Amino acid sequence: MYTQSALLDQPLIDEDQWGRLQSELGSEMLQEFAQEFFEETRELWFDAALNPLGMEEKAFKSMAHRSAGAAGTIGFKRLRFAFLCMEHNPLGESTMTYVQSMRAVFEDTAAWVNSQA
Repeated sequence: MYTQSALLDQPLIDEDQWGRLQSELGSEMLQEFAQEFFEETRELWFDAALNPLGMEEKAFKSMAHRSAGAAGTIGFKRLRFAFLCMEHNPLGESTMTYVQSMRAVFEDTAAWVNSQA
């Protein structure tokens, strides 16, 4: 279920969730919330020293799970799915492929958010 091909089928943004948050929080607050998520995600997942294969599997999956939840809360649907791929697949050779895919989706998502400002 959580595969690379299924990842590509996911919409980038859950427009309903994004719209709901925009209505509740306002555009400015939602932008700040999203930027804070991006900063925290960059710190966690874009560190050059990050080596998922050198981590305990439980710790890696827990980190991916938390990131998936945060992404889903904001409405970053494809990014959430990328984190779920990392969480639900065994730690191994494919892990780095999922990390690279997540990073690409992250950049696409950040570009979309910036276009909304």
